[in-house]
Amino acid sequence: MKSLQHRHEVLKKILRKAYYEKERVKVGKQWHQDLMCRIRGLGPIETGTYFFMLFEQFFWRLTPATCFLIFISVTLLFKLDFSPKYDILASLIYDTEEVTLAQLFEF
Repeated sequence: MKSLQHRHEVLKKILRKAYYEKERVKVGKQWHQDLMCRIRGLGPIETGTYFFMLFEQFFWRLTPATCFLIFISVTLLFKLDFSPKYDILASLIYDTEEVTLAQLFEF
């Protein structure tokens, strides 16, 4: 596989050669019509509607509002000095449950 840089260089050489040789190319008077016939012969581009494309406009309309609400929420949490008084994750740790059960069975 050739590198992407090599492909870019080859493409640049081809385009440079075409640009410098444009003066020597003779075109007929009908080139506009020939070009349009060729374009029409290609046919329309196939466009398919994807499921997520239907929601794209709603997504981009709601993005600024969502960012604004997140900014306001974070600002309020910092301003009101939000600190939970009970660590929820501590109750999920296995070692603390064992200690609690051991303490229940001590008499």
